[in-house]
Amino acid sequence: MEKWQDPKVIAIWITIIVVLIFTIILFVVKIMHAGYKRMTEANLREAQTLLEHQKKLMETNLEAQEKERGRIAADLHDSLIGKLTLIRMKSQIGSPLPEIEGLLGESITEARRISHDLTPPLLEFSRAEELIENVLNPWREKMGIDFYSDVRVGGDLTPDVKIQLLRVAQELLTNIIKHAGATQVKVAFRHTASGIALSVTDNGKGFDTKQLKKGLGLNSLEFRMQYLNAKYKVKSAIGKGTTTFMAASI
Repeated sequence: MEKWQDPKVIAIWITIIVVLIFTIILFVVKIMHAGYKRMTEANLREAQTLLEHQKKLMETNLEAQEKERGRIAADLHDSLIGKLTLIRMKSQIGSPLPEIEGLLGESITEARRISHDLTPPLLEFSRAEELIENVLNPWREKMGIDFYSDVRVGGDLTPDVKIQLLRVAQELLTNIIKHAGATQVKVAFRHTASGIALSVTDNGKGFDTKQLKKGLGLNSLEFRMQYLNAKYKVKSAIGKGTTTFMAASI
């Protein structure tokens, strides 16, 4: 009998093979477990980061709302209530009627402006492009604004989407006035069956997007983009102006 045919030798080789296979399986299982653990930890970290980001956006949105309430309260107190108090005093001392009527007209105009800031008039009955045009009109006193709309659908957006779209346009224009030093702004709005798109381009001083710090305005803007389930991009360079583009499926 050959040595390799010896049952003891065969048993030893079988044992070695079984141990080797078991070792390989154990090694593969450990690798898979380690990979799964790393993937789970990465997903957990990503979820935690996203949760913290969402929390920060919520806090920013609440802060923006409080700031807006404070501004409107100041408008009511300093402007409208001040005028009404003056009207009352002049009425008590017997001021001429034309003077009182003039102050009443100013008060009505101020009340309309504050009301318009809260909710644009005829929001449900005006098309999105008309509302954007109305938002842009007051800014034309400060800089040149070109507005282009491309609407390829018969239906309109919901009031919730329209108000968020208007707030996006308002915040972008406010940032341009505060930081860009621009003299010209181009605004383009497109509404098709697949969704909406809005772009705002200025000829201001621009900035380095790599060093972009998210202030209250940008965080609030991102919150509105998430509400619209929109994607957006900011393109800018020092001395070459800024373009902000957003698109959302409706």
